[in-house]
Amino acid sequence: VGAVGMDIPRRTFYEKELDFKISRSYGPGRYDPTYEEQGVDYPPRYVRWTQGRNLGAFLQLAAEGTVRAEPLVSHTFPIERAEEAYALLSDQDGEPPLAVLLEYGTEEAPRSGALDRTVPVAGQGAGPKVRRDSVRVGVLGAGRFATNTLLPAMAKADGVIVQGIASAGGVSAQHAASRFHGKFATTDVDEVLNDGNVDVVAVLTRHDLHARQVLAALEAGKHVFCEKPLCLTGDEVDAVRVAQGASDRLLLVGFNRRFSPLGIELKKHFDGVDEPLSLHYRANAGFIPPEHWVHDPVVGGGRVIGEACHFIDFMSFVTGSLPVQVHAAGLPDSGRYRGDNLSISIEFADGSVGTLQYVANGDGALGKERCEVFGGGRAAVLDDYRSLELVAGGKVRKSKSRLKQDKGHTDEWRAFRKGLQAGESPISFASLEATTRATFAAEASLKTGGVVSVATASRSHPKPTTGESPEGSS
Repeated sequence: VGAVGMDIPRRTFYEKELDFKISRSYGPGRYDPTYEEQGVDYPPRYVRWTQGRNLGAFLQLAAEGTVRAEPLVSHTFPIERAEEAYALLSDQDGEPPLAVLLEYGTEEAPRSGALDRTVPVAGQGAGPKVRRDSVRVGVLGAGRFATNTLLPAMAKADGVIVQGIASAGGVSAQHAASRFHGKFATTDVDEVLNDGNVDVVAVLTRHDLHARQVLAALEAGKHVFCEKPLCLTGDEVDAVRVAQGASDRLLLVGFNRRFSPLGIELKKHFDGVDEPLSLHYRANAGFIPPEHWVHDPVVGGGRVIGEACHFIDFMSFVTGSLPVQVHAAGLPDSGRYRGDNLSISIEFADGSVGTLQYVANGDGALGKERCEVFGGGRAAVLDDYRSLELVAGGKVRKSKSRLKQDKGHTDEWRAFRKGLQAGESPISFASLEATTRATFAAEASLKTGGVVSVATASRSHPKPTTGESPEGSS
């Protein structure tokens, strides 16, 4: 029990055929997100003493007085003297205490009502310059991607002001609001939705929250930026389409690659080509453990819906056409992967054909993304949004990104701000919907093995259940 040495004499165990067993803290269910986070219990006939039943039994014994914790407490300190308690624990000279109790609120403080869920924030240093055409953004979510990528991109985009940030954990919201000059931090989403100073709601939360928060923001009369994916089911797409159609608000999904300088240069290279294009996009996406939330069909939707949408959108951008049908084939998972080694063939409305090679079984040293495009006697190779080769008339022209790598996050926000002024989203809703439904079609094709229409596949793409995986990929 506990973190102890693991120097086991093999010969003794071998000769005596001994068993070695490690006790998992709290019991079965510990570290299992399906059990701990989603509340899916183990049947008692399968596991009698789960983590929850162990804790419940202990609490029952404590309530009956059979187990008494009080004799274990050798010292008690008010919270104001917590430093003394920790000093006692680290004292190497005296006898170490068995248990130290910290007491909170020994003197009843007057309460003014419910605990404040929203606090004002003072930003660090000078904030962004306010322009006449600035847009004020209320942010939902303060996770790693939001704080490391999207919020810095907003800060670099001229005229984008963070008004406030909401997150489930108030500390992360407060830290992000202070860093990016937000005026308030909150754990209450409604504070952002109902703030009259918020022009745009940025939905940067986990995938399963996107659709409901987009709908709530549109209902509140806000423009919406939603990090990909837009949603996880066909019913959610339908609901968003109806809400957006009934609103005069703009909606943009974070398909940032089409806004990258090199991506725009690649598209211009094929201007004037009057025949369909052939595209190949390789995404060396890297391994993610099977238990990661992004693989959960209910929470993350899987990597096809959650990330492959990026690359489908980019091919749609280059061709200037929408996907109409999809065929996908995947490698066996072999207990290590979760349907994330596959090839997706996409036919676009103008006759162009794109192939997405999405793999989790490669080596990251190769680089993540490479797109090759051919058509009209021209060719182009975009390498990881770092360099671009354009070939036409027997001549090769090479370009490099001014930044080390530029995937278009900042230019995406600049384009959105200009779109808000013009009253038109940088990406049409028809394109957002078609890309989203194409990912559903890819999932359906993995299950059936056939070609799936983008228009019909998502109509039968209900909310998945935990543990669902593509046939042949389990």
